[in-house]
Amino acid sequence: MRRRIKDILRLTRCNEYTWQVVVCTLVGAAAVKGRLGWPLVGVLVANWLAVGFAFMINDVEDAPDDARDPAKARRNPVSAGDLSLRDARLASYAVAAGAAAAYALLGLWPFALGLACLVLGQLYSWRRVRLKQLPILDLASHSLMLAGLQFLAAVYVFGTPQGTRWLYPFATLVAISMYGELHNEVRDREGDLKAGLEHTANLVGPTASRWLMAACLTVALGTGAVALFVNQLFPTWVLLAIAGLVPLLIALEMFKAWRARTRVNLEGAFHKPFEMAGAISMLACFVWPWLAPRLSLLLWLRR
Repeated sequence: MRRRIKDILRLTRCNEYTWQVVVCTLVGAAAVKGRLGWPLVGVLVANWLAVGFAFMINDVEDAPDDARDPAKARRNPVSAGDLSLRDARLASYAVAAGAAAAYALLGLWPFALGLACLVLGQLYSWRRVRLKQLPILDLASHSLMLAGLQFLAAVYVFGTPQGTRWLYPFATLVAISMYGELHNEVRDREGDLKAGLEHTANLVGPTASRWLMAACLTVALGTGAVALFVNQLFPTWVLLAIAGLVPLLIALEMFKAWRARTRVNLEGAFHKPFEMAGAISMLACFVWPWLAPRLSLLLWLRR
């Protein structure tokens, strides 16, 4: 039983998306000036479970393909034979049910957006549809499932948004997610061609894909600059905290690679520290206003 639980935890791959979920959710809350409370905690949990389902069902559906690649086969517990297909599917849908229940407690719009995220998670990998192998739809579904819908669920948990302030960070997150999907498609192009996957990168080729990546990055930088410096999505100290944490976290990644005597994964060495630094700094931005008055009251009572 303990072994099965460990294999189910491996299937979740939670270390790959937890910081991303925190960033997308907190950016959504910041866009409508939300505050720390049970609605924000609830949508964080719901988004985390929904993304977890997307990763789990992806490994379930991709198990036959992953079995052909030794590295992917070891990572995927279903392909490795450590977890049965039945148990993996049941665990995936149990997580989806948990996400749906959490969204339902947050209101009608968060529930509708959460269900859309779960449906996309299923259709993205389901072998009868497989949105991830359909050009253009692969980018749209990936960016909504892993960024846009999480952001919107956090926005609507605080009510209907007013004005267009929220559109800029929404566009930033969606563009970054599209960039990441294109990057992965270009990286895995040869293997995906052998598996018969006809996604956007395989359709347009590596050169055009890199131009699309550049366009996504341009949109992300432009809309991000408006959100951060014009609309002041976060206080200046949050940006300074991110800038201070990133070098420390990059150095830590480098040290881990050196200690383990492994080659440095440049993508992971820079991407994850930015996510972690952003998530930690944004969490502090939400936690401190909630914590400060309670600490003051506690100190006053102890006098």
